[in-house]
Amino acid sequence: MAVKDKKRVQVQIDKNLAENTEAVLSELGLTPTTAINMLYKQIVADGALPFKPTLSETERAELRFLKATENTPIVEFKDAKEVANWLNDPNED
Repeated sequence: MAVKDKKRVQVQIDKNLAENTEAVLSELGLTPTTAINMLYKQIVADGALPFKPTLSETERAELRFLKATENTPIVEFKDAKEVANWLNDPNED
């Protein structure tokens, strides 16, 4: 394949994720470019992602927490003393 037949794909990925992924790929004898090409070819062959995107249990718990607290009033404090007073107020829920 000639260079002119290629397309550069650039993405931004978390640095630690990229480094950890590259270490695994290296152990497998693969480069990031090879792995991405494999992913793209599998997507074309299947017409879908080669894995089922799902949330982890932690991510699902975080979403449930955010949903449960979305109507909770927000309390803003000017300083640490206000926080301490609020925490020690027996009338606060």
